[in-house]
Amino acid sequence: MKVTWSFLCIAVLYVLIVVVVLYRTFKDKIKKPFWKRLIFAVSMFAAIAAVGVAGYAYFGLGSYAQQFITLATAMACFCIPYTVLDYNLGQCLFISGIVKCYADDVALIATVFYYLISDHIPEYYMEFPAWPVVLISAISFPFIRLFFSRLIRPALDCSGFLSSWLFAWLLPFLANVMYALYMQPVFTDITDFPGREFIFVPFLWVVLTFSAYIILLASLIGQSKAAKLKEELHISDLQINAQQKQLEHFQSYIEGTAKARHDMRHHMVALQGLAEKKDYKGMEEYLSACISRIDKKSSGIYSGNPAVDALIGYYRQLAEEEKIRVSIQIEAEDAFVIADNDICIILGNLLENAYEACKRQTEGNPYFTVKIHQTGRVLVILVENSYSGTVRKKDGVFLSAKAKNRNGIGLESVIDVTRKYNGIPKIEYDGKIFRVSLLLNGNRK
Repeated sequence: MKVTWSFLCIAVLYVLIVVVVLYRTFKDKIKKPFWKRLIFAVSMFAAIAAVGVAGYAYFGLGSYAQQFITLATAMACFCIPYTVLDYNLGQCLFISGIVKCYADDVALIATVFYYLISDHIPEYYMEFPAWPVVLISAISFPFIRLFFSRLIRPALDCSGFLSSWLFAWLLPFLANVMYALYMQPVFTDITDFPGREFIFVPFLWVVLTFSAYIILLASLIGQSKAAKLKEELHISDLQINAQQKQLEHFQSYIEGTAKARHDMRHHMVALQGLAEKKDYKGMEEYLSACISRIDKKSSGIYSGNPAVDALIGYYRQLAEEEKIRVSIQIEAEDAFVIADNDICIILGNLLENAYEACKRQTEGNPYFTVKIHQTGRVLVILVENSYSGTVRKKDGVFLSAKAKNRNGIGLESVIDVTRKYNGIPKIEYDGKIFRVSLLLNGNRK
């Protein structure tokens, strides 16, 4: 069967819509090298469309090969976003399924619309005019663009750590299978077209499928918010515990200082007596004994920020109880350029991860280091810890080894806060040392 210009125009239009929608929505999520990835994606979409057109032309749309071609092209399209976009596999499969579903729905509604106007459809779909498809595409494009930018993109960005994506992609996948096996053969073939009494079915199909997508995406956003709220509550509990420990430390420090002042008079009298006797060796021994009794612990002030000092002091005390070596270096002339709750989310998660990793360490000398440096409006945070064991990763993303119901949320929260301040997160592991470096800009988004 000969490929007509109208059918070729329809195929090109589908590719154009897919590319424009995906590019406008996800251009900042395209992996590097940017242009090579983009050209590859466009070329693959075009090649798959060309193969599909050739298959339809050779076998005919009324044959059983139609379902196979539709499914085969859909499966091929499903794989493209994963090679281009910086999302996990489940999310990319979901994107592909939605795009394919939209393109199929445009063809379906265009066919029904043409039937309602002309009271027939061409005997061969190759002869189907392009104008109904162009019209339906033009009408629906703003809505699908809004659907991607206002619902799909926010859902993808906030819920990447959820295990629900392992199954969420099955919804559009199964919708595509049902379309290929039932909707397309029935409503695009003149020999099986059901007539006006069933003309509502395609519209109902579109409404039901996209309603299901909306409900699913809203559910994923809700799950993400609930998980992150739980993480924030966990950090709040940490802060409360840390501040309680800090208060106890300050109370002990104050009591020790008061006692030292009370004992100072007696020490001075004793030293005066030794000096009058010119017993310099005795003075030296007495001073050495006094110095050895002085509490060498720090006052618990590291940065001057009470919330930050409480967290650092809390984990330092826990680490010392476990014989974990701790190094703290903070250089900040002024107050931190990011909000207290944000820096506590960062430090709370990173310090907890570092402490737990050192506590689980079975070989070597466990340690963790915290370095914070602020210059102007730029804040640099580095947390490094020794590590032994297997590092958990999912789709190239490190997962924190916390309680199962909080897997991955901690590091995800750290990255979210970093991006909130136009920052750059860097997570490294060389087999023995786990290191998280964050560069944050005080001028937040």
